[in-house]
Amino acid sequence: MAKSKKKIKVNRAELSSALLYLLVGLTLVIFRTQAIGLAMTLAGVFFIVSGVLELFYGNTVGGAASLIIGIAIIVLGWTLMEIVLLVLGILIAVKGLLALNDELRRKKQSLPSILFAILTVLFGLLLAFGNGFDIILLLVGIFLLANCILGVVAALK
Repeated sequence: MAKSKKKIKVNRAELSSALLYLLVGLTLVIFRTQAIGLAMTLAGVFFIVSGVLELFYGNTVGGAASLIIGIAIIVLGWTLMEIVLLVLGILIAVKGLLALNDELRRKKQSLPSILFAILTVLFGLLLAFGNGFDIILLLVGIFLLANCILGVVAALK
């Protein structure tokens, strides 16, 4: 009796995607702050190189604009990010407070609506005054790691 060996099919595209998810996911989970700093730096360098090339080819307005954007991203990146997160977080918290106020004024209140409003306030405060962006990156990293596992399983059909 000959033993039959079941051959595993490997979808290389799905396996490659899964490995990319693993790399990005681990980077975001382990090196959250550094990953965003690197992304900002790369974006700034991209705009600077693009600006220099545009100037070289005679597009002075576009080149100057790209240079200014690139330098601003590198020099002001974190400061601008913190200001945006502060304003966005406060706006989200205010929206949650308004929704909570509206729900508490109703004659027939909905527990899910109240909980949603409270969570919205907490998320807004965390984003504005906590380290909300760091938590978002952690969650994205965990999601990508889970996606990696699913991708490997799918690739090894």
